[in-house]
Amino acid sequence: MQFRNLFITLIFIIISLLCGCDKNSHLAVHIIDVGQGDSILIQTPNSKNILVDSGDENSSHIIKSYLKKYKVKTVDIMIATHPDSDHIGGLDNIINDFNVKSIFMPEQETNTNAYKNLVNACLNKNLSIQHLYKDDTINIEDNIDILTLNPSFIQDDNNLNSIVFKLNFMNKSFLFTGDAEYQNEMDIINSFNLNDVDFLKVGHHGSSSSTNENFLKEVSPDIATISCGYKNQYGHPHRSTLENLSTEGIKVYRTDLLGDIVFYSDGKTIYTKKNYKYEK
Repeated sequence: MQFRNLFITLIFIIISLLCGCDKNSHLAVHIIDVGQGDSILIQTPNSKNILVDSGDENSSHIIKSYLKKYKVKTVDIMIATHPDSDHIGGLDNIINDFNVKSIFMPEQETNTNAYKNLVNACLNKNLSIQHLYKDDTINIEDNIDILTLNPSFIQDDNNLNSIVFKLNFMNKSFLFTGDAEYQNEMDIINSFNLNDVDFLKVGHHGSSSSTNENFLKEVSPDIATISCGYKNQYGHPHRSTLENLSTEGIKVYRTDLLGDIVFYSDGKTIYTKKNYKYEK
């Protein structure tokens, strides 16, 4: 009897250890549904949290609830891809209510309330805004680093200043594009070798101004996500963008149709735990 109990106890310990290792060895990429805007939460195997954008001001409660749902108390890295309100509108409230360790933005100032609110929130928390440019790198932890692909220089158009970065995790790479447009895409593929990208966050909510054929042929991801509002006024994603993605045989996941979408990776594969319907 004692031997049997000891055997059962050992089995439970082994299962617990295996489950723990599995949980801690995976990267999670959350595409948060904020309507017509962008917000992405990246969680690393060592429990670091990277928040990329936050939708508009009205999305604050969505992001807060989402972070609490996944027990996020500290945002290790915050990236504001560019100062459009549908990307940075809710970041000031996140800074006010969470422990944010660092924030990165393009070196661009605007006169919008969203930008002013973000700057003031940083000042109130003694949080220094750091700027990212092409070729800048950030080491997140072992086997995870970020390479900045854009901007090369600051321009008048906010979208052209979007921070575009590639996150590498072991044998998998993830490309996040903000609202980067055709001009940025051509500069990026002429400057970097991106034929190993596995995952693409489609630029500018699926607008026809982004995701051109040459860019997709070079990047050739297996998976693409589009963050946009249901029946939004801009008609995103545009038909031409969807056709370009379909021509390259890329699986497309959309927040306007699916809501929040979560992807996981062990560094060898990328998968989802839900049976999301995707376009192809």
